[in-house]
Amino acid sequence: MNKQPEITDATREAILTAFFQLAKIKGIRQITIREITNLAGYNRTTFYRYFEDIYALIEYAEDDFFRNTQNALREQFRENAAYNRQFFETYINCCHKNPDRIAVLMSEENRAHFIRRIRENITENSEMQIADTPRKKVVTNIFLSGVFSAVAVNLQDRKTLSNEDLLEIIQKLFTDWYLPQIKEEGIPYTKKGIA
Repeated sequence: MNKQPEITDATREAILTAFFQLAKIKGIRQITIREITNLAGYNRTTFYRYFEDIYALIEYAEDDFFRNTQNALREQFRENAAYNRQFFETYINCCHKNPDRIAVLMSEENRAHFIRRIRENITENSEMQIADTPRKKVVTNIFLSGVFSAVAVNLQDRKTLSNEDLLEIIQKLFTDWYLPQIKEEGIPYTKKGIA
């Protein structure tokens, strides 16, 4: 007999919650499955029904963040498919909806991995059509990596800058550096992306 979806969702959430509680007090690599299951009130077999290992749990949490963010961005992509202030404001707002989990996902231990996945998720799910050239890839990677590294540091340091100040910097980078670098390819930027 299959369990009801609400029960399986609640079990998965309890395991995730236990992991993130532990991650606040110790490094991700030091957390054991036994610690997670003891805190969540389940056994190891239950953990393995949901996740192959701790890294699969982290990827599930990252994917959940991406799903929520894509839902928030879906309407914006139809209106203005650009890595602009509004785009990053939406991303930052999504980060603030679950700051404890984002703090772990953007921790020193996981930051490079999470930012790489954010970059991949943005470029795969964006309607921005940019010519696939080596230069474009490098420029986009530099821009997105830099922006999300700054967002991560700002979240970790309990917002050393206000969101408004951070977004102002991002917008300036977008208009003064990113767009000119892309345009140097001889490909004009349009509302639907790069023509």
